[in-house]
Amino acid sequence: MGRLSARPDHGFSLLEMVVVVAIIATLSVGASLSIGQRGGTADAPRLTATYDALRDAAILGQEARGLRLVPGGWQALLPGEGADLRWRVSGGTQAFRSEARFEGARGPILAAAPDGGSPRPDIVFLPDGEVTPFEVVFVTDDAVTACRSQGLAGLECATR
Repeated sequence: MGRLSARPDHGFSLLEMVVVVAIIATLSVGASLSIGQRGGTADAPRLTATYDALRDAAILGQEARGLRLVPGGWQALLPGEGADLRWRVSGGTQAFRSEARFEGARGPILAAAPDGGSPRPDIVFLPDGEVTPFEVVFVTDDAVTACRSQGLAGLECATR
């Protein structure tokens, strides 16, 4: 029997694969760091996700939900149970990563410091899908993102 002739190997070596994975990991870390520093564009998707979740919960649970502005962020609110008509905080405070300016139908919506009393929502999500109309502008050094809720159409955002 004869020996098989040696053929050059085809494919990638382990070392080549390690180098490619290291390069992709470095590029991924760089991209995520640059995205994380753009606060205004990061706040809009977070607020949109909260808006959608509260609106869906109000419709599906047939119970109002609320959003309260506090200095530096916002809190989700649930209505009281039974005869208790006071709102209560659900979860922690979500911090803004940029400057945020809220405007309602009656003028600016200003964040109120928690005073120890019952929290009151600045934005209410009703079981029929209606939401308190408002507009918010997130301002950073390099971008301005404006989001608007007309009451029934959802939250629409645009970056300038």
